[in-house]
Amino acid sequence: MQTRNRNLKVKLVFNGIIFSSLFIMGMQFTPFRFMDKEALIGPLIILTAILIYYLIFNREIIITKNSLLIAALSALFFMYYIANITARVPLKPAYMIYLAIIFAVFLFIGTFKNKVLFYPASIIFVFLYVNLLFLPRILTHMSLTNANSNGIIAFLLLFFCIINFRESNWILRIINIYNTLFLLYALFMVATSRAAMLAFLVSVFIYLVVKKSHRFVFPFIALLIVGSQAFTLFYLKAKGTTIGMKLNALTEKYTGKRFFSGRDRVWKESLEDVTNSGNIWTGLGNNTQHGEFNGYLHNFYVQLFYQSGIIGLLLMSALLLAIAYVAMKVKRDTIDHSYKILFAYFVGILFLQIFEGHLIYKFELISMLCWIIIALFVNKTLLMNFNSNEKRL
Repeated sequence: MQTRNRNLKVKLVFNGIIFSSLFIMGMQFTPFRFMDKEALIGPLIILTAILIYYLIFNREIIITKNSLLIAALSALFFMYYIANITARVPLKPAYMIYLAIIFAVFLFIGTFKNKVLFYPASIIFVFLYVNLLFLPRILTHMSLTNANSNGIIAFLLLFFCIINFRESNWILRIINIYNTLFLLYALFMVATSRAAMLAFLVSVFIYLVVKKSHRFVFPFIALLIVGSQAFTLFYLKAKGTTIGMKLNALTEKYTGKRFFSGRDRVWKESLEDVTNSGNIWTGLGNNTQHGEFNGYLHNFYVQLFYQSGIIGLLLMSALLLAIAYVAMKVKRDTIDHSYKILFAYFVGILFLQIFEGHLIYKFELISMLCWIIIALFVNKTLLMNFNSNEKRL
């Protein structure tokens, strides 16, 4: 009993370090920012805490065909993306280090048998985040600094609220309900990110139907990946057409914003830059960025193609499909609340990438949270498949 209590205290300390680092990263989207957005201190602390956590507790990794498949494909993508540079452009070593950290965090959280994150601790993290970083701004200005980014952060923080819905401690449960209501208000009434709102609604829908339609997980993710890229091309071609003008009028009527927000021009320029360079297979390199929006292209697949070409697109698609393949192998009767919300947010994050590109964008709380949630989903599916095989043996 004493050993268990001591281990719990140590876990809480390390979770406190991880969530504190995420909190500090989140401050860069508020008036309280005190360091450059591209500082590596937050990600480095998170990675260090995870590694020390692994050394202290049972040093076991899930070693199966499924885990090796995901590890190999993620290593291929990140190694290629980090090494893919253009010689005539100055290197961006900090960005390369950040990508390496993201890869390590994803791999360790995804493959450790001993879960890294203690979900009830996230309730306190979210409570502090919304009250210290969101609430003061809303009370004084009725708005959020960097409202679009903070809308996406609200969407991602809601993951921790929903996965903790069945928390047994009544105090934590009340705090979690407060967190949920506050973030819903921030997402739908204060923030301006239509993509985050849609991603949340998609996640809720997927949560409700995933157990009944589980056998279609793999083809659904494949369709989502292909459909996202097809929609990007449609978006570029639709402007000025009859259907484009109708979509513009419809979104302006119900959201107050135009369907064609300027992304079409940046996407078109980015695709033309790559095709005109003749580097369609490798892209322009991770050290090359578009001249506008600080290099942020507001589309994951355009960003991938711009910096890593068709090879990068294929490698990332293979990784996402491998995750879907492993998820499809989970037995339907073992699907629980946490699996449903993890898969729902996996889909929601992928849906978000149509109009955002945070999975490979630099130095952000958003990209770190996205990869942590995906890693938690990978860990859940690997453990469920591993335990099912153990029982069968």
